Amino acid sequence: MAMPTPDPPAPAAGFRWVRAQWGVQLVADPLASFRHGWTTRQLQLRGSPLVEDEGWRQVASWLGVEPEQLVRLRQVHGSQVFFADLQPPPPRSPDADAAVCGDPSRALTVQVADCVPLLLADVSSGQVGVAHAGWRGTAAGIALAAAGALGDGAGQVAAIGPSIGPCCYEVGAELRDRFRDSGWARGGDDWFEQRAGRWYLDLWSANVDQLVKAGVPAESIHVSRLCTSCHPDWFPSYRRDGQGAGRIAGVIRAAGG
Repeated sequence: MAMPTPDPPAPAAGFRWVRAQWGVQLVADPLASFRHGWTTRQLQLRGSPLVEDEGWRQVASWLGVEPEQLVRLRQVHGSQVFFADLQPPPPRSPDADAAVCGDPSRALTVQVADCVPLLLADVSSGQVGVAHAGWRGTAAGIALAAAGALGDGAGQVAAIGPSIGPCCYEVGAELRDRFRDSGWARGGDDWFEQRAGRWYLDLWSANVDQLVKAGVPAESIHVSRLCTSCHPDWFPSYRRDGQGAGRIAGVIRAAGG
């Protein structure tokens, strides 16, 4: 497949681009023991059912699982965690914004167009987790819930893929109060920045802080620092593109497969 121009944007240290059937995929070296990654707009995951199904079939093939073993969530911007090991694949996507799994025959996925696609892994047990964190999910503590569901945070590695950065995520001043009302008193000051009379939210820092609160070591949390809004050739952005924005996926499979 022809590569878009310009070349893929450079991620933060510890992340790199690898080849996939559809073009390239971003991966995080600290998660190298787990089949995982984040797609780009080279892979169409939104559109007609045929287009979408083909896109997810390619994802399943890249992960080495059957398409029906992809755990896809009906993301509702909350703090609910789906425990994928506890039941067979449900007939419909469960209402949740995070999932955890230790079965290597299955793979976890989240879709985003600006929200944080968080991947988690417990290096001792081989279990993995995912979370979808927009501002509502972040205020609800979805990263904290996902890490807590995975187990002891001390053994976890976490990576944040492409998502809207504090450079571009302009929000209303009332969101500071929403976060404080949700119990994030310090976050109301540390996660928001005012520039030229406008407020900007740093979802990266907010989710990192929540992971640390869950017990994940700060040195085991990695942020790609790729802003979806800044790179239209590579990533969809709801803020930039509106209702017609596509989606990228964050995906991960438990170790042992």
